[in-house]
Amino acid sequence: LSSRSSTRGLRVTSLQMATGVASSSADGARKVAPSVKDPSLVRNIAVVGHSHSGKTALIEWMLYDDSVITKRPAAGESFLDSDPVEASRHSSVFSHYVRVPHRDHLLEIADTPWGDFPADAVASLDGADAAIIAVSAADGVQSGTKSAYEHCTKAGIKTMIALSKMDRPFLQIDEVLGDIEFSLGTRPIPLQVPIGQGDEFEGVKPLFLLGAGGELRKNPAQDEDLQEAWTILEEAVAMTDDDLLVEYLEDSKLEPDRVLSGLRSAVVAGKVLPLVFTSAEQDAGVTELMDTAVGVFPNPVEMREHALKAACESSSGKCGLLPGVEAGFAARVLHTTIDSFGSVSVLRIISNSRDDGPDADFHSLPHEAINLRTGEKFKMPSSSTSFALCGKDHLQLADGAHVIPGDLIALPKIPVGVVTNDIITIPEAAKEEESEISIEASIDVLTPLSRPVEDLPLMASATLSLTQAGGGKKSKKGRSAGGGSDDKLSSALAALAREDLALKVEQDPNSGQPLLRCMSGDHLQLVATRLKDRYGLEVELGTPPVQYRETLAKSVHNIEGRHKKQSGGSGQFGVCYISMEPLEEGAGVEFESKIKGGSISKPFIASVEKGVREQLESGGPLAGYPVTDVRIILTDGKMHTVDSKDIAFQSAGKLAVK
Repeated sequence: LSSRSSTRGLRVTSLQMATGVASSSADGARKVAPSVKDPSLVRNIAVVGHSHSGKTALIEWMLYDDSVITKRPAAGESFLDSDPVEASRHSSVFSHYVRVPHRDHLLEIADTPWGDFPADAVASLDGADAAIIAVSAADGVQSGTKSAYEHCTKAGIKTMIALSKMDRPFLQIDEVLGDIEFSLGTRPIPLQVPIGQGDEFEGVKPLFLLGAGGELRKNPAQDEDLQEAWTILEEAVAMTDDDLLVEYLEDSKLEPDRVLSGLRSAVVAGKVLPLVFTSAEQDAGVTELMDTAVGVFPNPVEMREHALKAACESSSGKCGLLPGVEAGFAARVLHTTIDSFGSVSVLRIISNSRDDGPDADFHSLPHEAINLRTGEKFKMPSSSTSFALCGKDHLQLADGAHVIPGDLIALPKIPVGVVTNDIITIPEAAKEEESEISIEASIDVLTPLSRPVEDLPLMASATLSLTQAGGGKKSKKGRSAGGGSDDKLSSALAALAREDLALKVEQDPNSGQPLLRCMSGDHLQLVATRLKDRYGLEVELGTPPVQYRETLAKSVHNIEGRHKKQSGGSGQFGVCYISMEPLEEGAGVEFESKIKGGSISKPFIASVEKGVREQLESGGPLAGYPVTDVRIILTDGKMHTVDSKDIAFQSAGKLAVK
């Protein structure tokens, strides 16, 4: 009923026996991924939290406790943080994906680098149904804790707090729980009683136990602290439902089954924030954490059922769709990686076709798909090439590549136009999926299908140039002149930008060098390191020059621009009159024509506009910087039946601006 260490090796589930979990044959055949056929047995979870809150350690102990990996996790030797950059930082930089079989269920888990590099983390989180928020008991609530919880609340992601590092000395757990309630605005409800704390932490006593079929039952132990914690849970659950509250007030208690079913409903509705206690270093509370995730988190079909029911009840929703099947295959792209062999995209399966009948199998991947963002159709990779991930390891899908709602699968060589956060589906279902996305967004019932992509704050920028050691040379103007190395750099940056949602690659208009925009100086250094480690390109980061602009201080009116040229034969003639007005910052350049009576014909009005814009861009009178945030009004002009030409009115527009 309590645990200090896991029961690893003492429990072999039918799921493990059926699939040969993460095992490989003597001839080196690819490892086989754990799987289930029933999506109700899947829990799709992202683990989030502030940097160094113990997210990766918890997941690695989950893998070890359920025999997915055989090497005991150790500090400084992460199985998941296998990239050289992550190894040097001792923290995650990219999201990692694993499958953990637990008590005949399957946990599809995303390990996210929430603290320092949240872009990839948010993409993985938006593809999950639920989130475990790791909070270090030694550090309490931090900025990453709050931002993760706020995002989950906004996106409709079900949450649970895992209080990690319970073995650290000098802990005051009551203060930590108070800090969580104050910072998140929600009282956490412990689902366990810790056995000691700090140096004396030995494990947990859970309030309920998980059966093999996923059913919950109250812990029969009669310990006084368990009974006190159960009373707190009972009261919290009663407050989430009117019927339960009436029953509680009448009888002064609730039947255990009513408490546990009410708890699950309350978690799904976002009315209760459950909390568990863990220590990865002691392997304490990890198995109970997985039990709790199976017991209280919704499965993928329940999530779709809730969204479809809400859509049906709306004025424009469609009723009668089967949750998890719906219009056919649909998936969200969670993550993209590029290596020397090509691209790999991680998909969260939202729905898929299947044959009729309650025990029918879901189908494999479709032959053709469409990207809802771009409308482009493309050929899907063969099902035989798809695989599951366990960190960097590729695991063979065990059941002929049949994919079910909630699955996380990896596909190689998806077209370049398909990027992270895209929704892909079969062409014949495109209109229905677009309609469902629109309805879910309008009624604020967000799921992996409909969660919007948020703009990221790109706070840092730098120019990029190859060093001589990296293959670059300097031209007389200071630009890189590396020939083939420049082409290699361009290709490398394009690949990194496809992987990294928070990296934008532009061209500095003054130096002609690549201009990087990303989230922080640390992020810029990460890009430089990856260029060196992956592509052998050594680069220098430079400070981009300030992009000065000029603008108008006050309005001016009736300014003439006259261009007249006569040198024998037909000449050039054009006259325009303009007014200029200042606009608010960021408005840009606006051009308006108030010509009446045909003093200038329409083609020549366009010529004046072209000349005006070119002159404004070429530089203003103060220091030669481009002029912006002005409105140009063409009020009058003159033309000649023979000598007026396009070039003449372009010149007239330029002269008027000057």
